[in-house]
This record gives sequence, structure tokens and C-alpha cells, in this order.
Amino acid sequence: MPFDFNIYSALLLPAFIQGIVFAAILWLRSVREDSLADRLLALLLLVFTLRISTWMLGFAGWYDSHDAYSTFMFYFPFSHWFAIGPLMYFYFRSLTNRDFRLRRADYLHFTPAAAILLMQAVIFFADVVIAHGINGYPYPDHFGTKGRLADWPPEPGRTTLQVLAYLSLGGYFILTQRTYQRYRQYLNANFSETGNKQFLWLRYFLTAVAIVLLAWLFFDLFELLTGRTLTYIQDWYSYLLLGVVIYYLSIAGYGALPQHIVPLQFEPEQNPADEHSIPRNEPESLLVLQKMLSAHMQNDKPYLQPELTLSEMAAHLHLSPGLLSRAINTGFGQNFNEFVNAYRVEAVKLMVVDPKHAHLSILGIAYECGFNSKATFNRAFSKHAGCSPSDFMKAQKNKQVSNQ
Repeated sequence: MPFDFNIYSALLLPAFIQGIVFAAILWLRSVREDSLADRLLALLLLVFTLRISTWMLGFAGWYDSHDAYSTFMFYFPFSHWFAIGPLMYFYFRSLTNRDFRLRRADYLHFTPAAAILLMQAVIFFADVVIAHGINGYPYPDHFGTKGRLADWPPEPGRTTLQVLAYLSLGGYFILTQRTYQRYRQYLNANFSETGNKQFLWLRYFLTAVAIVLLAWLFFDLFELLTGRTLTYIQDWYSYLLLGVVIYYLSIAGYGALPQHIVPLQFEPEQNPADEHSIPRNEPESLLVLQKMLSAHMQNDKPYLQPELTLSEMAAHLHLSPGLLSRAINTGFGQNFNEFVNAYRVEAVKLMVVDPKHAHLSILGIAYECGFNSKATFNRAFSKHAGCSPSDFMKAQKNKQVSNQ
């Protein structure tokens, strides 16, 4: 198998190997653990890897070998633009809901990608199998390696498909971003600790993908507006950028928290706070629930459980999660996360001024009061106390000095 090692092919080769290897690893893990998220991520990695392989093999000399390798380059389906958006969106959905499965209607999102793949298969069958293989006609183009239909559809059809692909990618990118915002609302409404469930790396990945898409769009718009065609070397930089994204996606995606460990059941179409509403004409019902919640928090101190969830508290109080969420939102003007962390912050403040706990650091006290993440504690403390934990400690020390 010919492969011309030069700076352009060699720099894309490691990203290609990384993508193929991690796609295989994730697929095997998806089979072993029945993980739809791993399966979709494996396919997304494969799509990206195929995308850079066309430029890698091109610079490795396959287009210029003028034999079966050149024919392979003209007919193999390297680009699957219309598959990227749905794979990205449904990967996020499966990662944030352990019960998520693709429904029949969901497969319609992959119809454009399937149609393009079918068109490429028909072109291959017509040119390579029938015209050349069965009927023995020589290939008419590119030194006898390329059939008549290899560049189908002709212009302006190819440009139209490219525009539609960009619109598809942009639409799914916006959809995934909006769904991520709703997911964060879901976390705050259902979990007292959200740090290990936010999948912040996915947001960074979306940003990285957006940068790559903008780079491709910039190159295409440059050609369209100037009438100049970029060289293969100039285009190569966008593929190198995609290779960096493959590295990040494979490593961060493989290390994502396994979905069966985190009890996530996020559905963007539903709002759990509206499951059961409190009758507007019965304000006493709200008052009763407020008193019940306040007594429960003060007496039983459930906030000391680091992984306390809305469902667990609702079960203890014999309420539905939706009704409890509504009571917290309406009665206290907070979501569940804010409500619980406010009690934790107050507990921290009380322990800090208690001489019995002088041997503990403020972070150690935070862990004693139910926090299990430094970042979450700092953020919650600043929000509810109006100052950072370090500033609060300094203020307490100054009070002690002035009282002596």
C-alpha cells in the first residue's frame, strides 16, 4: 500500500489513527455496557476521521497513483456532513438520560445523510461495478481511474448540497446548545450537587466544532466571493484543525462519566416543576408546604447528604417531585440546588465562628456541611453570603481581634 510520508500526510496520520482506535474502543464498550452514548460517539469520531482521511491519503499520493487507489479516492464516501449534526445532538441526549433510546421518529434526522450515502452507492455501482467491471468500459477521466458519474451532481447541485449541509450543522449546533441550557436548568431543579453532571467538556467540544465549521465556512466563502480556488495546502489547515478536535473528542469523550453511574433522566420537552402545580386559590397549601420544608431542613438536615436529589427529598416528605419543585420555586423563589446550598452555606458560617471547629479549614468545614466540590462550594458561598469564603474568614478574624 503506497503512502508518501511528508509533513502534510504525516501530521494528519496520528489524528486518523487516534480516531479509528478510539472509535473501535468506544464501540466495543457500548456493546459491553449497552451504552447508546458510546455508540453514537464512536460514529461521530468515525465521521470526523473519515473526513480528514481524504486529505491525508491525498497528500500520501493516492490521487496521483493513477491506479485502483485513485479510483478508491473518487468513490469512497469520505464526507458525511449531514450525519454530524444528528449524531452530536443525540449523543448529548443519550449522555444526559440513561433511559434514552432512539425512537422511530428520531431516525428521520438521519434521512439526508442516508440519502447522500445511497446516492454515492448508486454512483459507485453504476461507474465501477456495471460500466467498468461488468461491461469492461475504461474509465474516461483522470488517467483512466475515474468514471463519468464520480463528480455527480454537477454544479449548481454540489454547491446547493454544501449550503444545505452548513445549514444542517448550524441548526443542530443551535439545537444542542439550547438543549444544554435546559439541561442545566434540569440539574439545578433536581440535584443539590451538579459539578460531576454538567459535562462541561461537551460545551467546550461544541465550541471547538464551531471553530472548525467557521474555518471551513470562511474558506468556502473566500472562494465564492473572490472567485479564487484555494490550493490543497491552504485547505489542509482546516483538516489539521479537525484533527485536533478528534484528539479532544476521543480523550474527553472516553473519560466522560459512565451514564449508568449518574441517575440522569433529562427530557428537554418536559419541565418537572410543572408536573403538579399548587392551586392558585389555595395559598394556605403553599404556606403549609413552606413550613413543612423549613422544619424538615432545620430538624433533619438532609442538606448534609452531598448527593441529595429532589426525588429523594420528595420521597421522604411523601410528595411528588413536581409538587416539591413547585413549592420550592414558588414559596422560596429558588430552584432546588439554590435552596439546598443556601442551608449548607448557613451551616458553614455557623461552624466557622464555632471555636470547636477551629482546627478545620473552611474547605473541610464545607465538606462537613454537605458540599463535595471546592468549585461548587466557592460558587454557592459567594452567591448566598455575598462574599468569597476567604473574605468571610478574614472578616471573622478581624472581628475576633477587635473583640480582644
